[in-house]
Amino acid sequence: MANLDSIHLLSEAAFGCEHLATVLKNGQTAGQFKVSFRKLYDSLAPYTKPEPVAVQTTGLRTVSSLKPKYHCVSCPEVCLNTERKAHTKKTGHGFYMESRNRFLFCESCADLVYDHGLERLCGPQAKFEYAKGAWVTDAASEAYVKNNAYKNPCSRRGARGVWNMGQTCYQSVILQALLHDPTLNAYFLAGGHDIHTCERSFCMACAATEVFMEFNSGEKTDAVSAATLLYHGWDASRDMAGYRQQDAHEYFQFLVNALHAATPGHSESYGTKCQCFFHRTFYGELQSSVMCHKCGKTTHTFDPMADLSLDVQLQNKKRKLAPRSSSTPATLTGCLDNFTAIEDLSPDASYHCEKCGNTPQRASKRLQIRKLPSILCMHLKRYEHNSSSSEKMHGHIDFPITLNMLPYTVKKDKERVDTSKYIYDLSTVVVHKGSMDSGHYYAFTRVAGDKWVLMDDNKVTVASVAEVLKQDAYLLFYGIRSIGSEKT
Repeated sequence: MANLDSIHLLSEAAFGCEHLATVLKNGQTAGQFKVSFRKLYDSLAPYTKPEPVAVQTTGLRTVSSLKPKYHCVSCPEVCLNTERKAHTKKTGHGFYMESRNRFLFCESCADLVYDHGLERLCGPQAKFEYAKGAWVTDAASEAYVKNNAYKNPCSRRGARGVWNMGQTCYQSVILQALLHDPTLNAYFLAGGHDIHTCERSFCMACAATEVFMEFNSGEKTDAVSAATLLYHGWDASRDMAGYRQQDAHEYFQFLVNALHAATPGHSESYGTKCQCFFHRTFYGELQSSVMCHKCGKTTHTFDPMADLSLDVQLQNKKRKLAPRSSSTPATLTGCLDNFTAIEDLSPDASYHCEKCGNTPQRASKRLQIRKLPSILCMHLKRYEHNSSSSEKMHGHIDFPITLNMLPYTVKKDKERVDTSKYIYDLSTVVVHKGSMDSGHYYAFTRVAGDKWVLMDDNKVTVASVAEVLKQDAYLLFYGIRSIGSEKT
């Protein structure tokens, strides 16, 4: 099994694995293997969309046609993931081509393997001929391959993609944000939700448990199927049903609420403090304070929050009004400053102060965070709607790897506050490419401590911190550094 630290060594290896090396170093078998490999590569069109299937309305657990097929390089046999081992044992054929991306799979390694020579053999627009036992390329083709080919890293433990089942990239990116969180893994893998005793129909928590169990299966390296979770979501919400593009932020809110509702003993009343795992993990609390300008009386109201929706449009407008700051980039901390800033209520708000005889008075309002969740989702509001049109705001918003949330809480002005209890670390960056009505989601996720990978549905590639920080983020997920800390 390749890991993140060995990926560069693997990509530069002469052969993808020792078993492939044995085949390619044998003059009698190498030529035939390359011919079969190239013919199979050409016959498999790049994967574009899932095959249409009839889906059961009840009892759905797996949809085999949504998973890749494995084409034997040595014969016409086509296998599913569970059938490869038997075919290899029967025939001795050990290599397969995965149908979606045409990657080579070694059954002896139980993993995808990369070989530089085979990559050159199938490079874009390359012109290869097999003559007299040797593969020959012309100079122009060789130069094209060298300048345009890229290396696909093999799969690695803890970094598995999620299959796109037809415009379901919105689900894939949210699952990647959750599947790599240690708190959620501990809950689902330790039986936090018992799927064997749960009696709920189309239970979202049961479906989520299955995804976490499959994701952490040490015997599998291909992408995770979340078909059951998808179809249970269709049953739970008419708005989420169907193969059409959804908003990733709305799906996150829907999924968190569904998991909360599926937990035994949860509370739906704002007046009762819910102690369920998902409420404590995802939900915080906002404090809204209104101060009368005449008498100074301040009233407080409290509301639950599953994320922070930050107005990036407002910060841009303020920067345009201040020429000196217009050259500096907009920032996440600037959005948070605007979110928690004191603002005067408009005269039309008609605030009636009880202390002033319930008469209309000028007043100001301020939002602050009273309680922070363990997993904090930041939603950068890039869509602006008005009576005549809707548009998406493009552009970069600077965001940090480490974020101190204390300045945005009700405790910011109090003494003797342990700042370390309010430190959050960036875990996932969700990006949307496209317009208001169409586009594609992908995510950058932190794995193995300080390593980052790009999750584009089932495709997983290594990324650098610099690459992550330059993204035009739509959603930012931060995790509390000190899990057992007080966050109020």
